[in-house]
Amino acid sequence: MNYSMNADNSALFFDNRIWDEWLSTSEAAKFLSTTPNAVRIMVCRGKIKASKLGRRLRFKISDLRNLLLNKGD
Repeated sequence: MNYSMNADNSALFFDNRIWDEWLSTSEAAKFLSTTPNAVRIMVCRGKIKASKLGRRLRFKISDLRNLLLNKGD
């Protein structure tokens, strides 16, 4: 899969995905508007749930949305 993203189509990219679909670390970072390293740090601190697929981390979009919605709590 090759997803090229820019400011024009990034919102469209996420709107078209199924909400229980899994994202890679870099995709999760784009969704959260942060860096992949910051996402890994949040996983280590227990702020984000992640699953390992082989050696790679995968994130549910629904978990990332909940993180954004509960950010002010």
